[in-house]
Amino acid sequence: MKRKLVYAALSLLIAVGMWLYVITVVNPESDQTFYNIPVVLENEEVLTERGLMITSSQVPTVTLRLLGNRTDLINLDSSNITIVADLSRIYSAGEQKLSYTITYPGNVASNAIEIINQSPTQISLTISERKTKEVPVRVSFTGTLAGQHIAFKESATLDYETITVTGPASVVESIEYARIEVDLEGQTDTISESYTYTLCDADSNEVTSEWLTTNVSEVRYTLKIQQWKEIELTLDVVDGGGLTVDDCEITIEPSTIQIAGTDQLLSDLDSLQLGQLKLSELTEDYTGTYTIELPEGITNLSEVTTATVTVTLPALAVREFTVTDIQAINVPEGMEVEIISQEKVVQLRGPRSQIYAMTAEDITILVDMTEAEIGSASYEAKVQIADAYAQDVGLIGSCEVNVRVTQQTEEAA
Repeated sequence: MKRKLVYAALSLLIAVGMWLYVITVVNPESDQTFYNIPVVLENEEVLTERGLMITSSQVPTVTLRLLGNRTDLINLDSSNITIVADLSRIYSAGEQKLSYTITYPGNVASNAIEIINQSPTQISLTISERKTKEVPVRVSFTGTLAGQHIAFKESATLDYETITVTGPASVVESIEYARIEVDLEGQTDTISESYTYTLCDADSNEVTSEWLTTNVSEVRYTLKIQQWKEIELTLDVVDGGGLTVDDCEITIEPSTIQIAGTDQLLSDLDSLQLGQLKLSELTEDYTGTYTIELPEGITNLSEVTTATVTVTLPALAVREFTVTDIQAINVPEGMEVEIISQEKVVQLRGPRSQIYAMTAEDITILVDMTEAEIGSASYEAKVQIADAYAQDVGLIGSCEVNVRVTQQTEEAA
């Protein structure tokens, strides 16, 4: 039994040896097919310089049937056979046929391999005119802001206001703009986000192509959103000159304005004071313009920057009086006061019956010398009206009296 096994093994070895002898010595050549070898496209930059580009849907491949020594064929496969097509031979758009070159790895001599068949013999490429275009970015809004909030769309910013699009001329020419979509639904705070965009034609239809490239993939959009409210415009009216705010008809136009700001800034702002008006300084009906000045961080949503104040005075009488009763009061110790103004003309206003019942003797001018200093100066004085008229009659404007203050002499002391 052992002898039979030995003979069998020996027979197998002899058969293998004879097979190796035949394939390597008796018949060393063989053929082999290599499928779908990708073609390397060289000098694509030359196409770009000529305003052209490849728009073929797939990378071209070649199938080769090669004849050669088996020891060489064993060293070949579809990944180490290099097929190169030179794009610099293309000068125009359209379907182009292009020949190619074949090279083998360094351990296989080119003259040791014979090409029995190559398919295709030339590769086909679709070439299109290449174009670059700047298109504007447009913003499309959806949704509604939360109540009492406003979006400042006019002052919104884009980090890219245009997109650079490159691709086949026929496609690029149809693109009119790049659209980003911003959802405002329920928004209460400023938006600052990056958005992907859609390339659109003149009819707002999306334009797509695998051959299009752009300079950026997203656009950042910043939109300020704030609360808004309506506030009243007011005026600080100071009674005087025989008038109170209730005596006059005062209108402010506009009476209200709309403003916007953060919730915190607006929480305590229900009105805006334009300034001060002293009735004692008015001698007739008055119309004045006041600038609307808002606190920092508040935006005026109304189109007006000034307000007109109109004051209609009641039918009161105005009369001048020459007053000679001028007295200095609260004179500091050690000082002497000399009233230089011996008489003073003042204007009073009040009901006609009272104004014309008064005389100069009903008026006293009091100069308060509490803050007096040595020398001559003009001091503001108070016009004191007799009690019978004081409630309804008042001074128009102000009253100043010239006074000389000297140091009291020892003799006078």
